[in-house]
Amino acid sequence: MKNTHFFLLVGVTAISAIIATVILLRTPERFSPNNEQIGEYLVKFSQNDVKEIRIKDSENEVVLKQDGSDWVVANRQDYPIDNPAEIQQLLRSLQQFKIGLEVPAEPEHFAQIGLLAPEQKEEAEAYQEELKKTGESNPKDPRGLHISVTGAGGENLANLILGEPFGEIASRAPRGFVTRNLASSSEEPEIWKALGTLNQTTGDAESKNTDKRRGPFTNPTSWLSYKFIEVDKIRSISLSAPNDEDFKGWTITRDDEDGDFSTGDLKEDEEMDSASAGAFKTLFSTLRFEDVLDPAEGEKQKDPAQARKAVITTFDGFTYTFDYAPMKEKEPESDDGAPPPPSANYIGTVKVEANLPAEREKKENETPEDAENAEKLFQANLENLKYKLELEKVFGSRLYEFANFAISSLNKGRDEIVKKKEEDAENNADANGAGAPPRPTAVSPPVAIPPRPSATTPPIPVPSPPDPPEDNSDSE
Repeated sequence: MKNTHFFLLVGVTAISAIIATVILLRTPERFSPNNEQIGEYLVKFSQNDVKEIRIKDSENEVVLKQDGSDWVVANRQDYPIDNPAEIQQLLRSLQQFKIGLEVPAEPEHFAQIGLLAPEQKEEAEAYQEELKKTGESNPKDPRGLHISVTGAGGENLANLILGEPFGEIASRAPRGFVTRNLASSSEEPEIWKALGTLNQTTGDAESKNTDKRRGPFTNPTSWLSYKFIEVDKIRSISLSAPNDEDFKGWTITRDDEDGDFSTGDLKEDEEMDSASAGAFKTLFSTLRFEDVLDPAEGEKQKDPAQARKAVITTFDGFTYTFDYAPMKEKEPESDDGAPPPPSANYIGTVKVEANLPAEREKKENETPEDAENAEKLFQANLENLKYKLELEKVFGSRLYEFANFAISSLNKGRDEIVKKKEEDAENNADANGAGAPPRPTAVSPPVAIPPRPSATTPPIPVPSPPDPPEDNSDSE
């Protein structure tokens, strides 16, 4: 009996082992091994290995690359970026993306989840047309945001297309993105729900610094450094037109930093227009540019017939030479009564030179102590000017696009800064018909106003009091 129990126990154990083995062998089929990656980082790389970043959407693309220890905008003539910390912030955001869930999607589903590549324009338009047929009036563009990160040897450190964000309040604080990992191997899924956030604008939105560029980070101009020339203490301004014979050039100067500008060739009946000339005192003190252009393309866009040359000198010994011309006007696509396009911007270059004094101009009767202090101050100021010159000379190798309002304050003819004396009085005389016979006086006699009727209420008659009763006490 005991042997029977023993063999029965052995049999049950053997059967159990066989069943357990079968279950273990079938486990990978029942539970996807990719689910084990949930919570892991989507991409893994070191920021020190990154040499290039490309960010592209359906409208723009920016190429950022490391040039030595600096970061530049490669598709803007390698112009320096405004804030290197934003590069670190972008890379850190990508490094913190974590796998949330695998999405079993095939290429035919990419448009539905907004994961078409930015260059797939035809596929995107075809998908939008299909949605319009179903009644959707304005379907979204199904193309995603493509971010690629490359190392020094050209190795691909990250290659992602980000689709629609998801989360409780997707428009304000998304918790993640549906993500297409283009660098995944054939054994790994391509589509994930990745947990993480990404700031898609440049600049600090909380900062009150107006010099900070703000814009979509796919736009190259959003990354460009705002540092540019600063024109201070203007001494003279000359404006000429190399290709315009009808333009009458002019030069204005002043004797000191607080003085007023004058052309020096005023006629007896002329004087400076203080409103126009006064604005030159702060001209270009905060000049900014809109974009950095390719030289060949920029030459095609500007109108050489309207070219101008401005030479500005300062009391510090700096000379700024601006060569600029307006961009060619674009013809309206249709004449449907739409308002005219805004005035064209300008394309130009700036050259910076300086003739700095080598020695201080000594004053009479200064004491040795005063001379020593003045010399220290002179040398410190000289070093600052030399540093300023080195910083600003580098801007001479670029071609810039300037906003119309930034140049229009300088782009004036002589008749806009000089006016006739007593111009206002002459205008008033002309307006009143100077030289014509006097107009008849049209004064009307005063109108007689009849006296107003009295509105006094007639007195109300008051009856006299009755006579007092007679006193008959004496008669008694």
